[in-house]
Amino acid sequence: MSDYLDANNEELLKDFFSEAEQQVETLESNILVIENDPSNHDAIDEIFRAAHTLKGGSATVEMNELATFCHDVEDLLDALRSGLVVVSEPIVDVLLSSIDTIKAMLDARSNGSVYQEDITPIVQKINSFIPAKVPKKGAHVKLPSGMLGAAPAEKPVASEPKPAVQASSGMPPIPPLSDDEYTELKNAVPEDQKLWSVNVTFDESNPMNSVGGIQVFAALKNCGTVLKTVPDFEELYEDEFHPQVVYYVSSANQGSALEDAAFLDDVTLAVDAQPVSGASSAVAAPIAEQPPAQEKVQIAPVAEEQPEPAETTVASPAEENKTEPAQNNAQPAKKPAAGHAVNQSSILRVDSKRVDNLMNLVSETVITKAAFNQNGLHMADLQVKLQNLNLSFKEKHRRLMECMPKYIEELQNGVQMKEIMQKMTEEFGSMSSWFDAFENEFKSSSTKYRSTTQNLGRITGELQEGVMKIRMVPIGTIFNRFPRVVRDLSRDLGRKVNLVIEGEDTELDKTVVDDLLDPIMHCVRNSVDHGIEPPEQRKASGKDETGTLTLRAANEGNMIVIDIIDDGTGIEVDKVREKAIKKGLISPNKILSNQDAYNLIFLPGFSTSDKISSVSGRGVGLDVVKTMVEKLKGTINVTSERGKGSKFSIRLPLTLAIIQGLLVRVGKEVYSIPVANVIESQRVKLDTINTIDNYEVLNVRNEVISILRLGRLFNIRKTDNDEYCFIVIVGSQEKKIGVMVDALIGEEDVVIKPLQDQFTSSPGIAGATVLGDGSVSLIIDVNQLLELGVKQELDAQQVREAEAIKSAAARG
Repeated sequence: MSDYLDANNEELLKDFFSEAEQQVETLESNILVIENDPSNHDAIDEIFRAAHTLKGGSATVEMNELATFCHDVEDLLDALRSGLVVVSEPIVDVLLSSIDTIKAMLDARSNGSVYQEDITPIVQKINSFIPAKVPKKGAHVKLPSGMLGAAPAEKPVASEPKPAVQASSGMPPIPPLSDDEYTELKNAVPEDQKLWSVNVTFDESNPMNSVGGIQVFAALKNCGTVLKTVPDFEELYEDEFHPQVVYYVSSANQGSALEDAAFLDDVTLAVDAQPVSGASSAVAAPIAEQPPAQEKVQIAPVAEEQPEPAETTVASPAEENKTEPAQNNAQPAKKPAAGHAVNQSSILRVDSKRVDNLMNLVSETVITKAAFNQNGLHMADLQVKLQNLNLSFKEKHRRLMECMPKYIEELQNGVQMKEIMQKMTEEFGSMSSWFDAFENEFKSSSTKYRSTTQNLGRITGELQEGVMKIRMVPIGTIFNRFPRVVRDLSRDLGRKVNLVIEGEDTELDKTVVDDLLDPIMHCVRNSVDHGIEPPEQRKASGKDETGTLTLRAANEGNMIVIDIIDDGTGIEVDKVREKAIKKGLISPNKILSNQDAYNLIFLPGFSTSDKISSVSGRGVGLDVVKTMVEKLKGTINVTSERGKGSKFSIRLPLTLAIIQGLLVRVGKEVYSIPVANVIESQRVKLDTINTIDNYEVLNVRNEVISILRLGRLFNIRKTDNDEYCFIVIVGSQEKKIGVMVDALIGEEDVVIKPLQDQFTSSPGIAGATVLGDGSVSLIIDVNQLLELGVKQELDAQQVREAEAIKSAAARG
């Protein structure tokens, strides 16, 4: 336990940051809930629990600046929960600003530093919403019976002098240890150390009294090993104040050092460290058995509103002298120390049921492995048996050959053929069924082998699916960030926007999710800024002044489709065309279809905004979206209807690790084309491919498809002169290209291996995979193929224009 609570423990920090991220998301999402529904008490309770959990966790890892700030936020949340404060827009604003500060503190800590910005203004703003209340610092502390200061002490009588009052007499008793507990603790103590019981009482007026036990635990760790706490550590971590905690510590230090470490200003009231020599030592010892000089007690400063000194328990002068230095030696408030950076990208939360499923599949794999071992042994026995049968058969065959002259001689001497045949049958007739038993046994073994192979195939498929599910995370992990984004954007831009989220439970690979936030963010910002109109404009158009922005995710086969839909003004094709001409992206005479105009908005530097703002105007955004989506092996498409709205559709593979590939052969080489990009394939005659201006095309159902010869692109020599070839049409409905290959092999699941070194810049290649026969197959990058096809078309166009100019000059 003590190692786990080390503030520099890498695993502890990873767990903390992962948990903190979840708590921050819970805080933010529920704050937005109460903004729309102030009477939602469940959301308020959830916010309070999340803030308290974050406060306790940050105190555990000694992030004191975060714990203190969370406590300030918790005060406001407590006022909301108790009904002293009503939810309002300013309160929501300050809570969301607090979340931003918490995020900044977490980011600083995760990068190995400490948040240094001044948080006084936001703390003051938080406190300004909290009704005036009696300060806790001067409040009367109610202590349990027997605790220090709980009962008035009688004045000493001169005629009956008494020994100095021991502070331990004011401490609550320590729960006794059983013999088994003592033995277990004693066995855990090294020979050069002692077992100590550190009895600590806590100040209930401390604003963070519920985490005081954990703070003392962390402090005592510097002096030794904390073996046990009473109450248990799990109870200390709960949201509850414990007036007394007993720590059993293994340490080579003296009791005074332990007391100094355990005494924390504004946290503890008194500390008493005693050696434990037996099971009964855990109980407070009688006063007479403990010499005053051997005991050291640290007492918290008396509150200003405390009664007269005569009415409280008083220590002897000797103890007062001890108490004062103890207070001076109490650990001062430490400046938070910067830790080392923590890498959180490796953390992945997985449902235990999925892990259990993997364990079941692994156990089935072990059983299948045993079955293969048995089949292997059986096949080895069959091989030995076949060798023996073969030797016996050869020996029998040799004897037959040796007997043939004798049979021929007997036939020549007049012996009947029937008699000779009978002799041959009696001696060599068994040769015809020599291998029958072996054949039956071999067939049985082959059947078992095929069955085991099929079972292995089933298990491998389920294991692959199970591992992929382990990597799958709900897209809601990024969708849930957008309510806050849309709220802030709509306020900054003067819009009224209602965000609708659908399909947030749709799952996809974590590596895809990690890179998907920015593309969706750009699309959402574009929809709010360029799509949804201001309320006055919407009202004048007969629309509801509150626009609707929909984030939707759904599975389509092995792809995921993400739609960002708005009911705004739509894309103005004329304005897009005008901007494109102005920027020199297209010629003034070029005729654009609506879809061509929509695709222009993905060009670098293109923006229809008339002014530059923090949201738009610089032409940086949608080109980044397209680049990142294509990097994820996906596609993006936009459709729009003037006055009705626009829709961005992002199509992505569920995973980037394993894909379905269409294996094709070009010459002697085998390539893999992602099935997700394949529209159709056709077997055509070479003479059906036409040439238009030195550019090969194919007419497919009255649609002209450009042809790209894969062999010519990769400089692969054709091995045959077949009059037929195969055309694989790839791309999307808006942009297609036909890839010419020599043969189609079939579909297969391929594991993508990235290319390295000099191969990374090979055009048209996305990666490589190893086939079942051990050969390497390159994976085609369809998006780059489309770009190569467009480039080829432009090159051909330039050639045509050059030839036209040349011929015109010749005529002139």
